[in-house]
Amino acid sequence: MFARNLYARARKLTKHTQRLVHTEKLLKEKGIVLPAYQDAVWSYVKGQRDGNLLYIGDHVGQDENAQTVRGKVGEGPDAAVTPEDAAKLAGQAALRLLSTISYYCDGDLDKVDQVIKVVGIVNGTPDFIGHGKVINGASDMLVECLGDRGKHARTCTGAGSLPAAVTVECIVRLKD
Repeated sequence: MFARNLYARARKLTKHTQRLVHTEKLLKEKGIVLPAYQDAVWSYVKGQRDGNLLYIGDHVGQDENAQTVRGKVGEGPDAAVTPEDAAKLAGQAALRLLSTISYYCDGDLDKVDQVIKVVGIVNGTPDFIGHGKVINGASDMLVECLGDRGKHARTCTGAGSLPAAVTVECIVRLKD
């Protein structure tokens, strides 16, 4: 009886320690690399957990050098960022959201049960109405990385001014 109990415990322990982090493995297979986690710089935190919900504050679109891209999004002469480039920035902001989620989940994105809500804000020119198409960049990236767990409810809006061209935040439900 003792030997059987010991064997069962050893099997359980081995199973636990050999567990693969499937989401990260799939990201690697797809060639998707999460940017390094960036901690908050002021008197706030990047994420806050309440029960099984993880609230992630806004993440701005950055270029390949991790510099915030600023300017108005649109198609006219007052625009500094095209809608297509803004959608790429939103996708990059989603990767940064995932990096932050990973940080709060001890490097294990398998702990994500579902992305519940995404809020995207676009610093658009006064006549810009393509906010949804821009924030699709973030939504598409979350689904690309998490599959059906990345599908979410969403709010997109424009702002008269922002410190970036695009900003995205989300609420995530974590597994118990």
